[in-house]
Parts: sequence; C-alpha cells; structure tokens
Amino acid sequence: MVHRLLAVCIGADATFPDLLDKRKSQALSHNLNYRNRMAQYAGRASVALHTHLFFRGRIQDEQGYVLYVRKNALQILIPKYGFEGTLYVSPRKGEKLQVKFIYNEENQSQRCGDVVFHTFDPVTVQLSLDRSNLQHERVVLQLVKPHIPNFSVPSLDASISAPTKDSAKRKELKDEPMEQDSAPTTAKELNAKNISGHMLEDFTTRKNFIYRLEK
Repeated sequence: MVHRLLAVCIGADATFPDLLDKRKSQALSHNLNYRNRMAQYAGRASVALHTHLFFRGRIQDEQGYVLYVRKNALQILIPKYGFEGTLYVSPRKGEKLQVKFIYNEENQSQRCGDVVFHTFDPVTVQLSLDRSNLQHERVVLQLVKPHIPNFSVPSLDASISAPTKDSAKRKELKDEPMEQDSAPTTAKELNAKNISGHMLEDFTTRKNFIYRLEK
C-alpha cells in the first residue's frame, strides 16, 4: 500500500478513491498489522510447543554462547537447536542463591569470583524441561562450565559411574564369538553334505573295481 502511494506521488501509477480514504487506509493498516502480529505469535508458540515436546523427559548438556549480558541473567544461544534460553544469575521469586554475581554495566559483564562472563563467551549448559506448571512449561538452563561452586550443576558425563570388574567380565563374555556347531543348519548345507558323501562313496567303489581288474 505504501508503494502504491509513492507510485501515485511520482506519477508512475493511477490512484483510486479507496486508496486516498484515510479511514479505509487506517482500517486496512490495522488489519495487516494484526495479522502480522498473530502470525508471529503463532510461530513462537509452535516453536515453544515442539521444543517442549522434544525435551520432555530428557536432560542433556549442550554447548552454547552468551548473546546478551543482562542485570539478572545471561541470554544463551544453543546453536545445535537454534534457540535462545535464559540463564538466571540472580534469585527469582521464592529462590535463594548461595553465590552473588556482580553486574558491570560499562563492559556488559557478569562476575562471580574469578569467573567473568562476556558476550560471545562459550559455555556449557544443562537443558531440561520444568513441568511444575503444566500451563506454563519452560526449558530451564543450568550452568555446567565454567564451574562455579554452589551454582553450577555436575555434568552428565561425570555422573556415569566407571564399569566394575563384573560388568567388564560380562562384556568380555558377551563379545567372545560363540563356537558354531559343525552340523549343517540349512537345507543347502545338508544337501551339499549328502552330495559329498555320495561322491566319496562312488569314488571308493570305482577304486575297488579298478583294483580288481588289475589283479
């Protein structure tokens, strides 16, 4: 619509009465803006729904990067899934943190002890789905690396216990090839064995016959 008005202004196109009517143009603009806004909401809701379905009953560690450093949180980008999540560094309502982050507004950073977070810093976060409120499920991000005592969560790889001797022995027994029975197992093998037996018997008969003729 804007391009049509510009074309009319420079004389490149002809106009019509409805295009110059302010009320109709305003109503049309409101309708277009409303449909565009609803389409964006629908797209976001679809992404959120499929993300929640994917992470339902699943906990995993993923590599991410700090996109924004805010006063109370870090905005993390997960390249593997192409979505952003919020890692809160200040206590939310009803929560208590044993560590304290210091926000530096000048260089846009968060500091906790010797660990400093800047934009584009790589981090490892643990992704899980919070289903405490079924009407408002959300993907929760928890820091794994860099490690901050009393704030970071242990990595999933570290929680896997080392294999015991019994499990290693069972694995060796499982990996050992089983001795195959020499008896034929298929009709083809059985037929081949019968043919070999008949050939051997025929060869023995011919050999005895030739031996008798030579005598």
